[in-house]
Amino acid sequence: MTTTTDTQPAHTDPQTNEDLHTTTGAGTDEPDGPAADGVTPDAHVIEAVGELLLTDPRTLVVGMNVRRDLALDKPFLRSIADRGVREPIIARRAADGTLVVRKGKRRTVAAVEVGRATVPVLVEPGGPDSDHDPGELDRAGKAQRVDRIVDQLEENQHRTATSEADEVHAHQQLLDLGLTAGQIARRTHVPAARVKVTAAVARSELAAAVLDRYEVTLDQAAVIADFDDHTDAGTAAVKVLTVTAAREPAQFEHVAQKLRDERADAALLADAVQELAEQGVELVDPDQPCTARQISGLRPSAEAPIGAELTADSHSECAGRAASVEVRRGWDRKPQLRIVHWCTDPDTHGHAARWTQVTAGGGEAGGPGGTSAAGMSEEDKAQRRLVIANNRAWDSATTVRRQWLRTFLARRTAPRDALVFIAVTLGRGGHDLRRAMESGHPTGCEVLGHEPVGSVYTGRPHPIAEAARTASPQRATQLALAVLLGAAEDATNRQTWRSPEAGHRAYFTALRDWGYPLSPVEQLVLPDPGQPDEDRDNVGPNQNGDIGGAATVDHTADAHVAANAQHAGGSPDAEQVQEDEASG
Repeated sequence: MTTTTDTQPAHTDPQTNEDLHTTTGAGTDEPDGPAADGVTPDAHVIEAVGELLLTDPRTLVVGMNVRRDLALDKPFLRSIADRGVREPIIARRAADGTLVVRKGKRRTVAAVEVGRATVPVLVEPGGPDSDHDPGELDRAGKAQRVDRIVDQLEENQHRTATSEADEVHAHQQLLDLGLTAGQIARRTHVPAARVKVTAAVARSELAAAVLDRYEVTLDQAAVIADFDDHTDAGTAAVKVLTVTAAREPAQFEHVAQKLRDERADAALLADAVQELAEQGVELVDPDQPCTARQISGLRPSAEAPIGAELTADSHSECAGRAASVEVRRGWDRKPQLRIVHWCTDPDTHGHAARWTQVTAGGGEAGGPGGTSAAGMSEEDKAQRRLVIANNRAWDSATTVRRQWLRTFLARRTAPRDALVFIAVTLGRGGHDLRRAMESGHPTGCEVLGHEPVGSVYTGRPHPIAEAARTASPQRATQLALAVLLGAAEDATNRQTWRSPEAGHRAYFTALRDWGYPLSPVEQLVLPDPGQPDEDRDNVGPNQNGDIGGAATVDHTADAHVAANAQHAGGSPDAEQVQEDEASG
């Protein structure tokens, strides 16, 4: 057995005043003499590798090191300030007794910066590298320097970072031990926003299992956790999001936003349906064949004057009272509940068409009264469902697109071809740009985080103009880009996917080229490579009656958001998530 010889005075722990000069391998907490099992403390020591000391980090000399960027971020510095250096710094003793850091440069500098009184240091046998030029070193000196460089590289290159799944698991253990998310953030020096995300994932067994099993990010797992509400709809959403994250990660935000919107719509519908049911109102489906008519197209009776309105109040006592409920989103993309009142059998209940009169033969001139579900062909119904689905998909995509613009325009520098886009857009001009300028660039302000000021004619200082006065050339380019992108965004609406114009195509092409993942419905705006240039600005119904290829995109979009309900109770398995091509 080999032991080291004490050659330096013992260092004292300022908190316990106990000598801490020990030899690696010797049990510092064991009493002298044989242990309880008859084995001496040194019996298992094969060879001591140095001295373990507590010393003032300011006395350490940082030797040659391959690390140039220390990356002393605030969380690391706070950790060293609160908990000290937990992993010993590796050093060697110079001829004059100075400790020269061999591994642990970052820990040493951080300890000095935050004012730690002591740090643990493991002093290896042997001396530090010579500071001579490599050409002046002998073979032994070169070999020693090679070993030092390899050691410093391997120390970090072969170190595996904690996975996000392991981080979530660790935070779950801390939560189980009674710590709050805020306490975890303070104790681990992880940003509170990140701990909030990990805690949300940890509380969801499904989300934690998805993060552990599939190639998903922590942020994606947090979205999945948000939908884990122990309902069939929530479980189906988890499956769809899991498959999307694994197979089409670029579409994840689009699918998630569409599911959020559908969830909000479903909540509104549920409340309205419950209220109507409590009132005894029968619910009808406008897409299903029936004899029902909207009361807006009926008058109370054949004797009533032509044009007399059958109101919901006057129809409240009718035995055929019914209603249909749906959620529509206006131009502001906010959900609005739309309740339409119907009569299930107007002929039986004595109502007549509002704008027709009874002929001599007893029939009604002018055709059927009101709007009838039975009056629509299957093709009309399919087209209606298609337009509604793509309009909703467009609303969801708009939310994602504007959030992406905020992040994109917050960057320090614009893309390389930004000036080309700016010049082309200004040169083309047009009504959309002029309208945005006159209205004070409301969307440009929104995506830059400014409060819109209204019309440019108000005379109030414009926040974008004020920001540009002191901006660097790079930032000024971003501001100019924000103005033009905001104007292009202002010009988009639900009609854009059906009837895209040249400006729309230029806008969405630029977004795609700059890294924005277009949703399926947004991809309809792009030029069709197989369509002649002169025809690309006149996209209308094709020979099959489909608008701008919408039928194909509707199928693609639904593939992201439909899951077979029969698997709703199982664990999230990519093979179990199926595409419901018929859902509208």
